[in-house]
Amino acid sequence: MASEGGPEESGKKPADRKLPRLPDPPRTDPLPTATAEQQPPRTGRKRRWPTVLLVVGIVMAVLIGGLAAGSFYLYNRFNGNIEELADVQVDTREENDPINVLLMGSDTRAGKGNGAYGSDAGRGGQRSDTTILLHISGDRTRALAVSIPRDTWVRQPECADPNRNYFKFNNAFDQGGPKCTTELVQQLTGVPIHHVVVVDFNGFKNLVDALGGVEVCLSQPVNDQDSKLNLPAGTQRVFGEDALAFVRARKTLGDGSDIGRIKRQQAFLSAAIRQVTDKGLLLNPVQLFQVLEAATKALKVDKSLKEVSGMKDMAESMNGIDPSDITFVTMPFLWRDDGANVEIDQPKAQQIWNAIKEDTPWPPPVSVGPDGQKLIMAPSDIYVNVVNNSGDETLTARAQTQLRMAGFNINQVTTGDRVTNTTKVQYPADLEDSARTVAYATDATMKQQQEGWAVTLIIGRDWNGVEDSIVVRKPKKSNDGGTATEETTSAADTVCA
Repeated sequence: MASEGGPEESGKKPADRKLPRLPDPPRTDPLPTATAEQQPPRTGRKRRWPTVLLVVGIVMAVLIGGLAAGSFYLYNRFNGNIEELADVQVDTREENDPINVLLMGSDTRAGKGNGAYGSDAGRGGQRSDTTILLHISGDRTRALAVSIPRDTWVRQPECADPNRNYFKFNNAFDQGGPKCTTELVQQLTGVPIHHVVVVDFNGFKNLVDALGGVEVCLSQPVNDQDSKLNLPAGTQRVFGEDALAFVRARKTLGDGSDIGRIKRQQAFLSAAIRQVTDKGLLLNPVQLFQVLEAATKALKVDKSLKEVSGMKDMAESMNGIDPSDITFVTMPFLWRDDGANVEIDQPKAQQIWNAIKEDTPWPPPVSVGPDGQKLIMAPSDIYVNVVNNSGDETLTARAQTQLRMAGFNINQVTTGDRVTNTTKVQYPADLEDSARTVAYATDATMKQQQEGWAVTLIIGRDWNGVEDSIVVRKPKKSNDGGTATEETTSAADTVCA
């Protein structure tokens, strides 16, 4: 199946644009009729404040991984700072298996200082308004962080609703805490969860301050009265309160949606990771101690990670992973007709869950042509002339079918006047990128020609069919019927909000 990467349109839809009604998510039993209280909020409804970015969880994992083995005695001290989530059940794994960590941000107003946040400050309950599923590969060479939007409309697990009605994703945390959210994520993804990490507002602020602030980038100045964020355009360093406001602000930054805010949080988290992996911090024992002290005090973790052996394992797991090896992606989604809430795009999301379960890279590596160059042209953008020189007349129809199934457009088909042994792709100079994709798909050699407006595929006696697992990378996605790789960034990327 042809696959293509490129940016997603992730902003909230304009109010004057009528949105199509998207299909309900797949279900195995009838969906109960939702009451007025169960309906997702409309676009114009006042929204609750988002939660803190889950910087503490990932930064902690990366930072500990950067410590020398000789510093392990410090783990006993820092381990004593961490609060245990006693009721959370996690999966077991072997020592060299991949690691899946569920990172949750709690917007609880309980605890010192937390009650001051949000226009609805003082309300009870808590929600996992930011949730990241972090996958660390079995060979410990890469990590994938998948953000799950809080406003995803999903069937609830029994721990959140005995009737298993549809509510927003973050309802599970409000009803059943981290344990219930863990069950929901396992239900949605089929991915085993090995560790769980939870952090709140003050934990985030204290870690940012211990780091000496985090550098952020703004493409334009912002003055958000609700979050009290007032910053000029450009690159600058933000500390506790401003950092918290940066990742919480919605109305005056980006497109005003929670999806847009997720991307800003990912950019902030990337900047923090770059900072904690900087050699200067690792060589500064005083600041390093302060960062670890703040991070461990900010965390609530499952029992397996609370133990010293669990911390040591996480440290060793992240030791060889650089910022460029950490990929961020938002779970694929479809907008609901209210323009504010979303539903899971099941086929696309399933590819990511499969990649995690199979421990394969995401996004899939870009396919490479016979000349060693990466593919940038999708099959749907390519017209092919087919010449059958194989001597087997039955290949003509079979080749057409296979090419079309892979997404290619067939311009014309002819039978050659001679038999050749080798399958070749001939092309004019301005269609080299298209020819490279055809050559990759057909295991053919490439040969430039002077004339023509389409790529010509000459089928030889060595014809082996068409490879339809084609991954290309280009600025925009075309509707080729294939599976698109969602927009990704790495922790090494600097992104301006």
